[in-house]
Amino acid sequence: MSEFEQVYQAKTIHYSALLHRRNVVGVGVGYKEHAGRVTDELSVVVLVRNKIPRAALSDKDMIPQKVGGVRTDVVEVGEIRPLNAHTQRWRPAPGGVSLGHYQVTAGTLGCVVRDRASGRRMILSNNHVLANSNDALPGDPILQPGAADGGEVGRDTIGYLERFIPIRYITEPATCNLALAYASLGNWLAQRLGARHRLQAFQSNPIAVNRVDAALALPRQDNDLLEQNLEIGAIDGVAAAELGMEVIKSGRTTGLTNGTITILEASIRVNYGLDRAAVFEGQIVSTPMSQGGDSGSLIVTRQGHRAVGLLFAGSGQATIFNPIQAVLDALKVDIPQRSPRQINQQIAVEKAQAVKQAYEHALLARPNVVGVGVGLRRRGGKRTDEVGLVVMVERKVPKSLLRAEDLIPAEIDGVPVDVREVGQVEAQERFRGSPLADD
Repeated sequence: MSEFEQVYQAKTIHYSALLHRRNVVGVGVGYKEHAGRVTDELSVVVLVRNKIPRAALSDKDMIPQKVGGVRTDVVEVGEIRPLNAHTQRWRPAPGGVSLGHYQVTAGTLGCVVRDRASGRRMILSNNHVLANSNDALPGDPILQPGAADGGEVGRDTIGYLERFIPIRYITEPATCNLALAYASLGNWLAQRLGARHRLQAFQSNPIAVNRVDAALALPRQDNDLLEQNLEIGAIDGVAAAELGMEVIKSGRTTGLTNGTITILEASIRVNYGLDRAAVFEGQIVSTPMSQGGDSGSLIVTRQGHRAVGLLFAGSGQATIFNPIQAVLDALKVDIPQRSPRQINQQIAVEKAQAVKQAYEHALLARPNVVGVGVGLRRRGGKRTDEVGLVVMVERKVPKSLLRAEDLIPAEIDGVPVDVREVGQVEAQERFRGSPLADD
């Protein structure tokens, strides 16, 4: 028997037991990695959503160092999902998908942030994505997907513009009636005299500078947001940009791309179209990793997935982003840094919420079911730390007395299901003890 056949046999025998451990999403055969390098030793590879410190795992969830005499290797791959297009409608919506003010074509949902004053979750993106380059009002509808991707007000409204940092332009179309009249008269005279040159009125503010192109939207429903980024996973705090740092992003147009930071503290003139231009200082420049529609994407470190910047501009040769801490301070929000256990539980809660939203109507249609929710699973009458779907029934019925179509599955789309008996649920409009005096 060859080495590959031996490892494959060990995987085949043990994969079921491994796959049922918390945080495990797959098992296969591959070369073992050591200290970041791939060795020539074949191993049983266990794919996990997130690598969790051993101290945070129970004994039953630990991955053994060997199975069937073959060494194992644990590889972090994040949450495995169907690869829906970034331009489709997502509920709950992760960072990296199509989003925009109802009068804008489409940009990208950057990530979920938390307001420093209220603690509420909010949507982060650019001013020119959420606030229509200063031309919007707080309360305007924000669509997911954006209008260019079929988003419509009402059906696809994910939230409303909360606040934005105004962009200060060095040039923009004139609004002064005197200047417009002067240009009109000059062009009329030029035409009468046969001249080919024309006058154009514009506003000029050469000393205007900016640090960020950023805005926030408040979600219509909090559970419409997924606190992770598509193809990246959960974001774990922030990091300062460094020259040579390898970064990635998930965006509406180009999806998951990577780049390298090449310039810091850049002062750059950005063309916003419609005769508008603005200068930004203190910006970060990377190798090209974006195209039109990726504006608003969160730039994160390749290792550790910490936020570095907010993408807002670029060309065929470079991508430009605001330093993330400048964005957060300007908008008075934060991206929290969490422990691996908190990240893992948040992902589990959001996955359970998505499954609940997809299946609750079918579950509620079954006889004896009175409610569906998300909670911590119970085993042997004791609460565990495993997040799952909770199906509430009037009374527990032996499986042998139920039809096959009325059985509650132990797991739905990878989420464990806990059945709890709650009795008959009634409106408690009055005390139902002894009769009232006037009955």
